[in-house]
Amino acid sequence: MLGEATDYGHPLIHNQVLSYTTKRHVIGQDVLEPTCWCVHSILQVIRQRAGRLETPVMESLQNKVTIITGGGAGIGRETALLFAKYGAKLVLADLNISGAEAVAVECKKAGLSEDDVLAVEANITNEDDRKKVIDECISKFGRLDVLINNAGIGRFAPLSQTPSDMYDSLMDLNVKAQLYITQLAVPHLKASKGNIVNLASIVAEEAMPYTGVYGMTKAAVAMFTKTLALEMAQFGVRVNEVRPGVVFTNFYDGMTGGNTEILQKTMMGENSKHPMGRLPKTEEIANAIAFLASDMASFTTGNALYVDGGRHCVGAGFASRPMTA
Repeated sequence: MLGEATDYGHPLIHNQVLSYTTKRHVIGQDVLEPTCWCVHSILQVIRQRAGRLETPVMESLQNKVTIITGGGAGIGRETALLFAKYGAKLVLADLNISGAEAVAVECKKAGLSEDDVLAVEANITNEDDRKKVIDECISKFGRLDVLINNAGIGRFAPLSQTPSDMYDSLMDLNVKAQLYITQLAVPHLKASKGNIVNLASIVAEEAMPYTGVYGMTKAAVAMFTKTLALEMAQFGVRVNEVRPGVVFTNFYDGMTGGNTEILQKTMMGENSKHPMGRLPKTEEIANAIAFLASDMASFTTGNALYVDGGRHCVGAGFASRPMTA
């Protein structure tokens, strides 16, 4: 009969043993016993992996060729590092090539080989640069399995005072660039039956002051996700999106004119607006992206996954009352 979980060296191993057991009747009691082949197989895996238990997400992302736009900082960087740990092959596209190259170095430290990661300098609002990202990916790896449309900018002003250049810059990167790089990626994703993960936001549906045009771009991403999911379903290509809350990254660097003290106070003020009382961490956003890109979400398409501590449940623009017991 099974003893404590530590009998097999890891509590998850114990759970797996319980999942593959036979039932024996002893003196009026049903007693679970692990089947010999199961215990042998599990222990063999432990020896092979030196005690490291791989997850289904990790296993399904291994060797998957993944493009991450905006892969040189913030959520893109965190996603790249997570995918590197899972053994994916990465193309990091970023206008800031030094940032992308620095993340590539971190990915190699996380376990990727020199040949498993490629940094590409690209302004994806430019047609030639979009084509370069896809072409270099296919030239190096021969296929594409996952496209993560992460690149984006945030600029904020009241709608009544939003200048046309702000509107154009937000639409060009947050909407048009995502659409047209996806068009280039689609034939390769059809061939691999791959998937797309878009980065939207809670303001895709929840109104917040000063985020009018930014919110319009994310609402466009939401419709882009659902419509493309319908169009691609017949080809076995999934399309989903992640909607983060306010995430403290370099995304907001320009919001306070470079004044880090004001930015820090602003971010602290956002904590209470999320029902869980804090901001999401970049690794929590990356975990959601990895889930949607993995086989764990194999029957999930056209979905929006909120990672906002419940802020969308109470209205993003008015979730500012202090938490009470």
